[in-house]
Parts: sequence; C-alpha cells; structure tokens
Amino acid sequence: MRGLFPKRKSRLSPQCKAIVAANVLLDSAEDMLDEKAAGKRLREEGGLQWTYLTCIQYLSGQEALRALKALPNSWTENGRTKLQLLSAAVLAAQTVANLRSDGTMLCASYLARELKGKSVEQWLAEKSDAPLEEV
Repeated sequence: MRGLFPKRKSRLSPQCKAIVAANVLLDSAEDMLDEKAAGKRLREEGGLQWTYLTCIQYLSGQEALRALKALPNSWTENGRTKLQLLSAAVLAAQTVANLRSDGTMLCASYLARELKGKSVEQWLAEKSDAPLEEV
C-alpha cells in the first residue's frame, strides 16, 4: 500500500542541498534569519518541506559532508568559502549532538557522535593529530 503522502525527491543535488543548508545555518548564526524565515528559505531553495531542524540534521550527515568536501578548495559563492561551509557542518553536528539536556542526540550522525559531550575546541584538538582526510 502506498502512503497517503508520496515522497518527493529534491531537484537539487546533494552538493546543492548542502550548500543551501550551510548558508541558511550560517545566516541564522549571524542573526540574518530567524527560524521561521530559515524554514521558508529552505523550502523555497531546497524544494522540500524542510524545517530548520531538518537542515541541521542533514548538514551533520555523511551525504552533506561528502558533498562539501568535494567542493574545490578555492570555491566561493556569495562571499562564503568552502571552509565556512565545512564549519557550518561542524556547528550542525555539535548542535544535534549536545542540544538536548537529557543527553539524547537529535540524529545518528557519525560526526555528531564524535562531538557528543565535547566542545568544538576539544574535538579539534583531538583531530589536530589526525590526517586532514579524516577531519
């Protein structure tokens, strides 16, 4: 039996979805968007019924991380760099790992598991000895 609400596929590639999600998260962090405006922008640009939480969960996941890592190192768009977008993914993972006071994560992201119970600074200190490909 088919569900009442058919799944819609996004018209965007994983890389485009990751860029949209990262830009929305960064704009929100810079107080350029509130949660409601962020959700509207995600729906308009992403073509899905995304919420701000969906954006953060997607951005912390493997598909988005692979897509952002695949950008050329010299990539820039609208004043943002690849490093800034990767930083947004780390911020998203930190958020889903440590936002809830009861200790449960908001998604099962591998990156979020690495950040569970740690500050970004602690995680970066641990990663400083790791090869760049692992970060």
